[in-house]
Amino acid sequence: MDDLYRYEDFQAGTKVFLDNEYGIIVNLKFHKNSTVIRWDTSVENDFEDWSGMWGPFVQMGGKIIDPGYQFKYINDDGTLKDS
Repeated sequence: MDDLYRYEDFQAGTKVFLDNEYGIIVNLKFHKNSTVIRWDTSVENDFEDWSGMWGPFVQMGGKIIDPGYQFKYINDDGTLKDS
């Protein structure tokens, strides 16, 4: 894994960026070891499980962003904002 981040840096509530998309790690579990990102889109179920994939995430250019970043479509808990 890149020295920039440690696995424990990727916890629920962490805001992230990859491939021109912003998202937040949420508490949702698809399986026992899930670590799920909710992407900042208007799609109601835009979730991806990145469990055990933080090395490739960082290698692909993914990064942790400022916790103060304001999402366009989602709240800080990963729910869709009211329209």
